[in-house]
Amino acid sequence: MSASQTQKPDFEPRPKRGANKLKPLFTVTLGIGILVLAFVLSLAAWNINEEHPRTDDAVARANIIGIAPRVAGPIIKLNVRDNQQVKNGELLFEIDPADFQLSVDRAQAALASLDQQIEVAKTQDAQLKYQVKAAEAAVQQATAERDQVADTLHRLEPLLPKGFTTKEQVDETRTKLASAEAQVAQANEKLNQSRVAVSSLATLQAQRPGAVATLGTAQLELSYTKVFAPYDGQVVGLNISEGAYAHAGIEVFSFLDSRKWYVLANFRERELKSIQPGMAAEIYLLSNPDRRFEGTVEGISPAVQSQEDNVEVKGLPFVKRDLNWVRIAQRFPVRIVIKNPDPNIFRMGTTAVTTIKGFTETEKR
Repeated sequence: MSASQTQKPDFEPRPKRGANKLKPLFTVTLGIGILVLAFVLSLAAWNINEEHPRTDDAVARANIIGIAPRVAGPIIKLNVRDNQQVKNGELLFEIDPADFQLSVDRAQAALASLDQQIEVAKTQDAQLKYQVKAAEAAVQQATAERDQVADTLHRLEPLLPKGFTTKEQVDETRTKLASAEAQVAQANEKLNQSRVAVSSLATLQAQRPGAVATLGTAQLELSYTKVFAPYDGQVVGLNISEGAYAHAGIEVFSFLDSRKWYVLANFRERELKSIQPGMAAEIYLLSNPDRRFEGTVEGISPAVQSQEDNVEVKGLPFVKRDLNWVRIAQRFPVRIVIKNPDPNIFRMGTTAVTTIKGFTETEKR
């Protein structure tokens, strides 16, 4: 190749007029557009967040009760294990029933003996009532004879000073009066004995409800030796074995109510104006973010405790603030009931992301 062929031309093509002026203008316009778009998107996101508050400061919760026996004794059967799912009415554990069975046997024997005494008293009742009537008649007769002798003595005593009667007649009448009074006393004693014999039936019959109640209490305590699941749930915190001594009213393990799950979502106080009971919510768990669950706002806590409170108030939820050196919005728990919980993935304390969707169209109408 010759040198003339490789030599560069003496001039270069000039750029088109106005090209350098358009490039800065395009850059400025693009930057302004990006800023405007960012502002619009930020405004839209802020508006959406105001109308539909969202928080990841939420946990899944369920109610928990303590399973405690109503009677004391050693556990002879333990039919569950820790974390086991159980159905309503399933036997959880059984306490040794021997002592309680003896109490039932004693109460049954006492009631049977009392019933036998009542039957005997009923058989004698007619005869005893006849004896009462005879004793009452004897008292009346003895009383009449005594009154008659007393009247005779009252008539003779004034006649003795005048000589119309003798001292022997007066003394004889006084002796008869003393004898008549003794007969009245004897007749009253027999009457009282007859009445006591008749009242024994009523006494025995009055004792029967107490004996029946004693038997019922013994049978009830015997039934308490078997502890059943109060509803569908899950055993939590089981740390005992067969042979452990269970005390009445002392919790043996906890029991989680798996029938109803809810989420306690902490929302900032300025977001509460957009939340009302009855609103729909969407929830997913961080342990399973692919599943979405529907919920309904049940209520908003009217009070909370914070780190600044000097006195602990029992029963109020405690919501910790993230920063101490910056005044940040307080958070209030919102209770949201899950409509379609899956017991296989819901665990108490699982972090939940919650979004308030608002009222449905039907509810708005």
